[in-house]
Amino acid sequence: MSDFFNVDNKFFSAMTKLADIIIVNLFFLFTVILGIGPACTALYYACMKNIRKSRNYLTKCYFHSFKQNFRQGFIIGVIQIAFGVMLGYCYAFALAMDEANTIGRVYYWGVVVFIFFFVMTFVYVYPILSRYNLTVGKALKTAFLLGIKHFITSIILVVGFVITAIGIYLLTIYYYTPFILIAPATYCLLSTFLIERCFRKSIPEPEQEEGAEPIDAWWRED
Repeated sequence: MSDFFNVDNKFFSAMTKLADIIIVNLFFLFTVILGIGPACTALYYACMKNIRKSRNYLTKCYFHSFKQNFRQGFIIGVIQIAFGVMLGYCYAFALAMDEANTIGRVYYWGVVVFIFFFVMTFVYVYPILSRYNLTVGKALKTAFLLGIKHFITSIILVVGFVITAIGIYLLTIYYYTPFILIAPATYCLLSTFLIERCFRKSIPEPEQEEGAEPIDAWWRED
């Protein structure tokens, strides 16, 4: 019974992690209006470095990444919104076309394929931006190629993203549940287990320059 009140036991550890998920999710919801890119980048960074690896303070992790990657993240976010709106109109047009028409079916599935690769690229690009100092073009290219190389993992990540997005819409809009207060960060945290595996297999670790300070490779810690 005395172990129950020990703050280091599994129950309190789980509750602490849950509280961290809710807090970082609130940070995300408050800052996403300033830029979807920097907010998504900071969310992944905080989920990985603080919640998974227990490094630094949660607030420090989140806002350090948000500030450090604001410019590139903001630009990528604008690109994401622009392409997302365009694909949304294309999808609406595809739905309005006659499904019995061969051209209509080809157009519909072509749009669906484009949407898949669009979501896939942006599922990877923010984790890449949170870890590596790349230009906007290089980050997008790396995300796309990484998604293609790990295609099965990409399917799982995209399906999980779609389920999460639909869940937020249905449960929050129609049933007024606080699902949005936990869903984005929960999806992000779970995605780190798959994305980090892809990083280890496909992206080389930065080389240590002679005479430079040792690289703090916190992501390799158990």
